[in-house]
Amino acid sequence: MSREPRKGTGLELARWQQAPPRRGTAQLLAAYREMPWLRACVDVVADSVAGVHWRVYRRVQRDGQPVKDYALRSATREARAGRLKAMLDAGEAQEVPDHPILKLLADPNDFLTGRSVTKLVQVYLDLVGEAFLVLDRVGGLPVGFWPVPPNAVTRLPSLDIPREQRMYTVTVGKASREIPASDVLHLRSPDPEDPLGRGVGPAFSLGDELDTDEYVARFLKNSFWNNMLPPAIASIEGLSDANSAGARAFKESLAREHQGPDKAGKLLITNGRVTFARLDTSFKDMQLVELRRFLMDFVRMTFRVPPEIVGDISSSNKATAFAARENLAEQATFPRMEFLRTEYQMRLMPLLGGEGAILDYDSPVPADREHQLRVMGTMPEAFSYDEWRELAGLRSDPNRRGYPLPMPGQVERAMDTDGQNL
Repeated sequence: MSREPRKGTGLELARWQQAPPRRGTAQLLAAYREMPWLRACVDVVADSVAGVHWRVYRRVQRDGQPVKDYALRSATREARAGRLKAMLDAGEAQEVPDHPILKLLADPNDFLTGRSVTKLVQVYLDLVGEAFLVLDRVGGLPVGFWPVPPNAVTRLPSLDIPREQRMYTVTVGKASREIPASDVLHLRSPDPEDPLGRGVGPAFSLGDELDTDEYVARFLKNSFWNNMLPPAIASIEGLSDANSAGARAFKESLAREHQGPDKAGKLLITNGRVTFARLDTSFKDMQLVELRRFLMDFVRMTFRVPPEIVGDISSSNKATAFAARENLAEQATFPRMEFLRTEYQMRLMPLLGGEGAILDYDSPVPADREHQLRVMGTMPEAFSYDEWRELAGLRSDPNRRGYPLPMPGQVERAMDTDGQNL
């Protein structure tokens, strides 16, 4: 059945024929380079996504033939993990460590590693809500891909023409190039107001906050540089000239007795009547520090990054630090990995002849070793030497195999008919 949109469905296809980058796309990409807190939050999430290990599984019949399991491919992470484990234990599924998509994701091109490209894709998605990957093909099969900055894609393909004629327009400087839509993976977070158009990322919602933080930073910089306004004016009774010997002596005394951090708060004593007027407003009075901290926290919470992950340990301990790692994995990494997995599963896997393969990944949630130790300590005989050594971070010892203590019933089973140990 054709998936071409039908005329008269109410879709305004002309809107998407000339879909340029959203206003502010280039500015957000530049903000990643120039704004430290935005970069810190985006980097933390992108690094966590790029560090996840991909895997591929294939469901098989008893005769070894692959089975297409659409329900499993679209299942949630929890349901997919449980079902895959059960099928692996029963021999109904097998891991495919040499699947072409794994090589593609690990080594996409000669200039960027797979980790770098995955991080870059996630940076694009978090900043502007879309990423473009141009496929390299050999004999019709994808053998690599190249990331393209979203602001360089100046036109999306028209949806009211045949699929094979659709083109993306990529413009760099004054040069433009048309790329077939079949060679482009357009990953995007859909805009509810324009679901078939350009993507929209969480950073778009931070426009005012990012601008405010930048203006505050510039104000602080200019205050230290030169704003043509002296911080204070001092008037000494009896001085007729600001350049007189008495005025110079007073300024030299101030510099000698009060300049420098080690002399802050030192008492000033003078033999004349002095009138002192401050012209500037202190940063403390303006609450600029509190304002910048509020804006930083606002950016951090938008990307679901706990404070400990970006170095704020002012109210942290070991328990909260570990909980922060779990929170980052569950609230930030998991949703983004599921988005990428679904996109690659549905759009990239069929190009590699992997209709029956299931793309998956290792859980990014860190293991709670203290919880494992409590569980294993409750019934030590249920765990082998290798499991204890693995929990301690040690390699298995060939001289220590089996279980430290026999479980109930093991002693009886290990006795022969003469009552001797086997």
